[in-house]
Amino acid sequence: MKHAVIGHGRLARALVPALRAAGEDVAIGRREAGAGELLAADAARAADWVWLTVPDDAIAATAAALPWRAGQLALHCSGATPLAALAPAPAAAGFHPLKLLAGDAGLAGVHVGIEAGAPHRPALRALAQRLGLLPLDLPSPMTPQARAAYHAAANLAASGVLAVLAEAGALWAAAGLPPGEALTALLPLTRGALDTAAARGLAGAVSGPIARGDAGVLARHLDALLAAGLDADLLLALGRRQLALAEAAGRLDTAQAAALRGLLATGSC
Repeated sequence: MKHAVIGHGRLARALVPALRAAGEDVAIGRREAGAGELLAADAARAADWVWLTVPDDAIAATAAALPWRAGQLALHCSGATPLAALAPAPAAAGFHPLKLLAGDAGLAGVHVGIEAGAPHRPALRALAQRLGLLPLDLPSPMTPQARAAYHAAANLAASGVLAVLAEAGALWAAAGLPPGEALTALLPLTRGALDTAAARGLAGAVSGPIARGDAGVLARHLDALLAAGLDADLLLALGRRQLALAEAAGRLDTAQAAALRGLLATGSC
């Protein structure tokens, strides 16, 4: 099996070493080849599997520009882009690691969404396992609605957390604490919640005033947002979802749940 990886961004910088460590023959193809690299067309021409690790908006144009031949498989690693973007290739598949890649982070240990027809799915699953990934079979083809929901779930679990931390940082500053220390001080709480969720599940990990049925503390949180000049929409939306988790865990009695639900519906006692 010969692989060509077209583009050399963060994903390629994790994928290429992983493929080579698994014993795969890999060539890097770029628009302007550097040392040890090939031009994109030359790399693709010699490969069995061609990985397009270019930005989402460039996938279709890159696929259209490559010299395809019978028997080749084109792959992209984008959770948001339909396989139709690879239509010029003889066959297409998606291979989407569910991981944010930063620095020298590798791929091992995470799930990888695999979108492929029956002829290629077994080989892609086997490759995923050799790379230390956990294969996740996606529908093939995915409907636009399913793809959007899948990608939204991944994005919410990743950058969505950053929006919550930004709101927490604003409240931290409103408390008169040094803004530059907010992230360092708050991140251990985030990590602790995630570690507990991994061990106990989401409902088992929920904590704080909502999990305790403490409507008075929640009301004071809402007052603090108002005093800081911040909208309560995020806290209210998150609170309603925390309430559902707390109820699923059996943490609240009927009166507690009703009081919290009323407060979260109106934003006031």
